Amino acid sequence: MSMRRTVAAIGVAAAIAGLGGAAVYAATDSPGMGEAGPPGHHGDGPPPWAQPGRDNDDPATVHSESVRRDVHGGYTTELTQVGVITALTADSVTVASTDGFSQSYALPSTLKPTWAVNDHVSVRATRSGATATVSSIGEASTAGQ
Repeated sequence: MSMRRTVAAIGVAAAIAGLGGAAVYAATDSPGMGEAGPPGHHGDGPPPWAQPGRDNDDPATVHSESVRRDVHGGYTTELTQVGVITALTADSVTVASTDGFSQSYALPSTLKPTWAVNDHVSVRATRSGATATVSSIGEASTAGQ
C-alpha cells in the first residue's frame, strides 16, 4: 500500500471514529433521554436526589461538607456533623466528632439551645466565608459515633 493510501485510510478511520464517538456522546448526554441525573443532568438547579432538605444522610457519616447550587445561581456550602457538644454559649456551640474533628457553629438568634455540654447531637449548618451557622441541631442516634 502506498504512503498516500495509508494516510488516507488513517484519515477516514479517524473521521469515522470521531463521528461514532460524537453520536454515542449525543445519545447518552442529551436532554430528555431517560431520568435526569449525573452524568448528563440537564435543567435548572440540582438534580432531584440532591434537593436541599432531602434526607439522604448516610448514618455512618461523622461529618461532611458539600457545595450545592442554590436557586439563585449561586452556591451554598452545607455541613453535617454528629458528635458531642464540648462548648456552649448563648450564640455558639462547639461539637467534636469521634474522629477528633471539632467545629464551632454560630447559633441564630431564633434558635434557643435545649442541649448541654456532653450531649450527643446531629448538626446541620451552612457556611458563609469562615462562619458556619446552625440550621438545625438535635439529638443524635448512636450510628456514626
